[in-house]
Amino acid sequence: MRLILVVLTLLLGACATGPAPVSPSDPAASQGTSAGATPAVPGGTTAPPPATGPGVVDKLLEEARSLRREGDMAGCFARLERALRIAPQYAPVYLELARSHSAAGNDTRAVASAERGLLYCGGADCRALRRFTDS
Repeated sequence: MRLILVVLTLLLGACATGPAPVSPSDPAASQGTSAGATPAVPGGTTAPPPATGPGVVDKLLEEARSLRREGDMAGCFARLERALRIAPQYAPVYLELARSHSAAGNDTRAVASAERGLLYCGGADCRALRRFTDS
């Protein structure tokens, strides 16, 4: 139950945060992007922040999938929470959250995760996320 509250708090917190202030000496400010911006990827998805690289988040997603297959749902959700903190606008994280909640028997949370992921998805991710919301 505590894990569920943490996930919900993270999801709601991601909704309430705005862009970070940009100082005039920030190199990103001179390039026209904000310091906390997440670059868009063709197809509508967003990439994880460059500071962590897509490899870190993708590795966490792989670990979460593996732990889910092994039945370690606590470990699975821990990896997904970390991935969500790193890349809150990366649709594959929400897809894995939806799949994991569904595997844990919590269809309501699976749908909620999929709905959130639809805000950031494109292409195949959108189709996979819609399967949760259309059922």
